[in-house]
Amino acid sequence: MTTEEKQGRFVNGRYVIDEEPVSETPEPEGKEEAAHDATSTTPSIEDLIHLTSKNVEVTVESVIVLGKKLFMTQEGREHIENKTRQIGDELQKTVGEIAEAAKRAIDKK
Repeated sequence: MTTEEKQGRFVNGRYVIDEEPVSETPEPEGKEEAAHDATSTTPSIEDLIHLTSKNVEVTVESVIVLGKKLFMTQEGREHIENKTRQIGDELQKTVGEIAEAAKRAIDKK
């Protein structure tokens, strides 16, 4: 993994790396199949593989940074505790609603 920063943006909750601009100079001969044609709107398979590889690399790096932040900082541990409490509260509320619904069903009989 690299520590090099990559330009990108978040799209639907995922960090997407901006592609490097395609040069308008022709590729050397013999690489026509793998090269991305600058006039084409469809990227080549090699371009897609490269982009996907970069996205995976950034995602893995983000998960590592998040894990360190969550488990190795007071702020992260507090975040986990708060979320756990919220989930517990929601679970208690749901169990209470289920119990009330069951009680009403029994009372109807």
